[in-house]
Amino acid sequence: MSMSNMLDYLTWRGDLTLAQDSFNCIDALLLSSLSYVDFTDVVPSKGGGMITVREASEKFFSLHSEEELAQDKSFINFGPKLLRGLAASERFKDAYLLNFVDDTDISREIQFVAVEIDTSDGVSFISFRGTDDTIIGWKEDFNLSFMTVPAESEAVKYLQEVMDGRDNRIRTGGHSKGGHLAVYAATAVSSDMASRIETIYNFDGPGFNHEAMEAEQFRNVQPRIIKVIPEGSIVGRLLENSTQPLIVKSTEMGIMQHDPLTWQLEGRRFSVCDTTDKISDLFDETMTTWLGEMSFEERKVFVDELFSVFEASGCENLSMMTKVGVRGTKAMIERMREIRNDSGAKIRTLMKMFFVNFNVLKDNVVRERFEDRTKKIALVANISKKNGKQ
Repeated sequence: MSMSNMLDYLTWRGDLTLAQDSFNCIDALLLSSLSYVDFTDVVPSKGGGMITVREASEKFFSLHSEEELAQDKSFINFGPKLLRGLAASERFKDAYLLNFVDDTDISREIQFVAVEIDTSDGVSFISFRGTDDTIIGWKEDFNLSFMTVPAESEAVKYLQEVMDGRDNRIRTGGHSKGGHLAVYAATAVSSDMASRIETIYNFDGPGFNHEAMEAEQFRNVQPRIIKVIPEGSIVGRLLENSTQPLIVKSTEMGIMQHDPLTWQLEGRRFSVCDTTDKISDLFDETMTTWLGEMSFEERKVFVDELFSVFEASGCENLSMMTKVGVRGTKAMIERMREIRNDSGAKIRTLMKMFFVNFNVLKDNVVRERFEDRTKKIALVANISKKNGKQ
């Protein structure tokens, strides 16, 4: 079968029930991505009953016009199309959706969304929503390097509450921050609850601090974690990872590979690569070294100032960064010049990597030039590591 994405898989495989063809990793990606749909006034909240995927699709599209949905320019705008595809499939149309929670409050710096999908094989899938491609959303992923974000505590509470008093098996997963939340929740619920979890799917979500991975329950659930990242992964390589990831091919370049709809499949499996690409490796090595040297307070300052540079561009999301104009670029450079503390040199180094990530790899001539540039950037990283300033 030719290369395809998860929506193509649904068209190709959707006529087979889970009894005919058992649950697989692509199914998990579909259900992990389903929590990107705004199920407000569609799926009942905790303890409020349930609705089939097919019924939820009909209700969703009665509430939202195609014109309204077309206004969404983020990479997660495929959500409604995914819902419609699931509703049209024999595989998932009669699955139940329940326990929808959306707790998003900018003042409390929380963005937590989860939904339970009761599949026909008798296993509940808990889907945690990840971040979108807004600058604020990406900053939340980086915040995990120095703090417990409120969504982590909410994920534990959600899993414990909705599955308490039941005896069915559990799968849990998410994309981006949602994948991190799925792992975090599994490591922090009661041991009885954790023992009911069959598999935890982390699709390009951040890892964990070293201390967290040393905990006994983390080690207990670790063999059940499946981690999938694209070859140019950035978010999925933040912090430490105890699980050897499956590396998949993407139709996009650089940071935009974070979009799960760009991940390539061969039949019912991912199309895999042997290794991550050079930019991803360089980013991982650089960030691991720097974060390892910083206190939590220094990490906070570093993340705040790094993202102040992105915000200076005037762009709201990373998709817009590919088209940032002269004015936006100048504003970013000016903001970088203003940062005079120990973070300054590091931020300038990282921004070089980001711009290479966005603009370079689409051109083979420039790709070769990048091979030399990576050595120079690595040299700058080492110098700034020793000096703390440029």
